[in-house]
Amino acid sequence: MKGTVPPLAVRERIKDLNTKAYYLLVALSFIYRTSSGSHSLKWAITLTAISAVLPVQDYITSPLWLECMRFFKVVCLTASLAFAIFFVWTTTAAAN
Repeated sequence: MKGTVPPLAVRERIKDLNTKAYYLLVALSFIYRTSSGSHSLKWAITLTAISAVLPVQDYITSPLWLECMRFFKVVCLTASLAFAIFFVWTTTAAAN
């Protein structure tokens, strides 16, 4: 694959994944605890967490499967955006 960035060292990669996981767990704990009836926001945060933390480059060596997983991440982020927009529109409409 042309123009790819070389993988990070193992310690740096683990530190990066640990930081992502920590921030997402904190966000998920606040969202899940405070908004019990908001399923669209929960889906948005969960899909974002899956696509952001899933360590694809560490386990997949085939370029074809790597592109498939990247496409899966794009689909998850697109669905997450749709759920977040739906949450914003329904929340503001209910407040008025």
